[in-house]
Amino acid sequence: MPEWASTIIVALVLLLVLFGMWQGWRAMVRRAAHLTPSHDVPTGLGQPIAATTTFYVATTTHEKPLERLAIAGLGFRAHGAVAVYDAGLVLTVTGTEDVWVPASAVIAVHPATVAIDKVVEKDGLLALSWNLGDTLVDSYFRVTEPEKTGALFDAIESIAVSAHPATSANAESEV
Repeated sequence: MPEWASTIIVALVLLLVLFGMWQGWRAMVRRAAHLTPSHDVPTGLGQPIAATTTFYVATTTHEKPLERLAIAGLGFRAHGAVAVYDAGLVLTVTGTEDVWVPASAVIAVHPATVAIDKVVEKDGLLALSWNLGDTLVDSYFRVTEPEKTGALFDAIESIAVSAHPATSANAESEV
């Protein structure tokens, strides 16, 4: 077989693999099409209770850390930030519009070790459990300023408890 023929075969196999990956991503986007987070961050929020830079890892179906949801603004890993206000959270992911999570949607926050393709030391991630429409999801972050992890955790927990006292107490007792 001539050398150019094997090159063409390898190129075709690579194109087939890329096409399969693209089709898989499109199917994942279609499955999550009904999940649309709010990009309308309210004005006049004042100073955040806590804020820090993060590495956004993924958003998954609740308690299924290996099932990524391809949601607008939350589909890809990237550097970002989380700011917590009395009224809710602003999730910033580099390259996308900010996502607004109202306090009424925040259910709980808990430490995590694994999400999708990110495995870190024990409790090295923060998992934010929140309602996106009728679906309970978990968004995972790695805080890039470790000294701010406790303050961020406490701030998110405080708005979760304020919005859902019974649910937050139950989630806390399960951890």
